[in-house]
Amino acid sequence: MKIPELVSSPAMRRILGVLEKKPNMSISDISAEAFVGVSTLACGGYIAALKKRQLIYISGWRKVKSRFATPLYSLGQLDDVIRPRIDESSRDAPGMNRIVATLERYGQLTYREIAQFSGLSLNTVKTSGFLGALITQGRIHVSGWRRSSHGPMSPVYVNGPGPATPKPQSLTRAQKDSRHRSRLRIAAQGTGLSSQIASLSSALSSAPGA
Repeated sequence: MKIPELVSSPAMRRILGVLEKKPNMSISDISAEAFVGVSTLACGGYIAALKKRQLIYISGWRKVKSRFATPLYSLGQLDDVIRPRIDESSRDAPGMNRIVATLERYGQLTYREIAQFSGLSLNTVKTSGFLGALITQGRIHVSGWRRSSHGPMSPVYVNGPGPATPKPQSLTRAQKDSRHRSRLRIAAQGTGLSSQIASLSSALSSAPGA
């Protein structure tokens, strides 16, 4: 590949002029303002030539579709900025914004309720890592726990930063048996009361003059 000579190339001078006015520009940004084709910049050797002569360096990265994929260039002889890694503190996705908007509107919700009200799939809300990333970024937090009749306890999420409510200890076997007996006793009392009301109603309807 033939690298263009800087001194004899008007295109090179236009590129340097653009970067002198506006640092942190991508190849497409430079192309639009210096009137040099993207393929010429990237594949024709212009960017490589400028970097080889230490006239420009990678001064940052632009996030595209949740990834830092586009290098940004500035004038200078500094070391290139290393491409940032995506982690929970920097992760961003449309689904995350929908979760936050849903909690803003409806208040405290479990992940199942978030899926129901946001329109996201249950699998997306549960396994995508969105909730963990939003907690790390302080955009939501766990405000409590809800015990379901079937299955483990579920965290309840709320919009905004805040301390996470610790998960309550699991019930012991004795506590579970006690709760089960209590439910059976209440159900039996309810059945007995219903029978008494039915008997009373029958007696009243059959009484003379009724």
